[in-house]
Amino acid sequence: MMHLLRKELRELCNKQMILSLLGTMLLIILMGVVMTTTMSESLESSGELHIIDCDDTEFTRSVITALEADGYDVEVSPVVKSNYELLEENEWKEAVLIPLGFTEKVLEQKVAGEVSSLSMLTSTTSMDIMMSGSTSTDAFTAKVKELLMTKYLGEDMDFLAKPVTETPWTYANHAEAQVDSYTLVNSLSLFDRLMPLILFMLIVLTAQTIITAVAAEKNDKTLETLLASPVPRSHVIGAKMLAALIVAIIYALSYGAGFLVTMLMTVDAGGAGIDLGEAMTELATINQAVMTLELQIPAWGWALVIVQLILTIGIALMAAIILGALVQDAKSSQNASLPILVCAMLPYILSMVSDIRQMEGITKILMYAIPFTHTFIATSCLRFHDYGLLCGGLVYQAVFFALMTVAALKLYQSDILFIGLPKKVKK
Repeated sequence: MMHLLRKELRELCNKQMILSLLGTMLLIILMGVVMTTTMSESLESSGELHIIDCDDTEFTRSVITALEADGYDVEVSPVVKSNYELLEENEWKEAVLIPLGFTEKVLEQKVAGEVSSLSMLTSTTSMDIMMSGSTSTDAFTAKVKELLMTKYLGEDMDFLAKPVTETPWTYANHAEAQVDSYTLVNSLSLFDRLMPLILFMLIVLTAQTIITAVAAEKNDKTLETLLASPVPRSHVIGAKMLAALIVAIIYALSYGAGFLVTMLMTVDAGGAGIDLGEAMTELATINQAVMTLELQIPAWGWALVIVQLILTIGIALMAAIILGALVQDAKSSQNASLPILVCAMLPYILSMVSDIRQMEGITKILMYAIPFTHTFIATSCLRFHDYGLLCGGLVYQAVFFALMTVAALKLYQSDILFIGLPKKVKK
């Protein structure tokens, strides 16, 4: 029994398994470092308030002083240019604008003062959903209510229930729309999160399928017979890629249909008690805001996305064909897809959490070096008019695919398929 156990452990605990474990561990550590850095930056910015004080009265200054006393880092700016330019120049994600006459309305007329809640939209990631609130507006409104209750209008309790009203404004692509940024980001991110998920599953499943198939052909000796026949090697590779691509399309249609049914069921289940007219009005408002902010993806943009999808699947399949040809048996093929898994999982998870386009340093270079990354961020590039990065990524993927194709053809024309990689001779 112990001899059999040792035998099985030796076969399972091989170099491929150790490399797989090390690669997975490094992947998790790298993702943890990037996510921790992103979360730390978000937490640091959560204590910052941005106020555009057009009223500039003793009352508004006292509110700002009280916020600073509470520990907030308050940045105050007068309006000297357009709101978009002000947010962009100061790199503010959000701000509250106090209009002229705010103090007069609140203290003298005893009516709710209206402020504008400004939000700058640069991506549709999960982090943007978390940070798309109106921190400055909420803090300012709460402090105004507190000061009024304690110092000014404590007797007028009806008025103090809501002393400040908010008008949301969202800015993107040098345009503005009167819409709540949280609602807008949620509506856009539904598809922007769904497509990368399907793409990730396609890359992993089709790569594993083709690696296993090639390894099985080597074990069964059918690959030798196939390559010995008078058929061009390019036809062999092309047939494998086309078959895998057909399987990928079947996967994509199945997953897409499944997710669509799930979303429809969720909407139907959550729609009980919701006023249909109100829901349609909100949808129309969001669609109008998307058009105003130029966040829609044009037809030519979808064409480029489809080309990128094809190139991405092609790169994954070529890599799988090469890795499948290098494995020696079916057991080692289980870990052979690790490089593809790592290269697909890293940009997929990071594109869900943060905006890769806004990363800096070696992390950004590493992400752009992975060809799959450019497909994961394609919709963001189109929504926010980053056409240079989109076209550059497309060219990079095309060159990468061509190099992978040449490498696969050379590999299938060599003897490595039959004798394996040359081993070092011990002296």
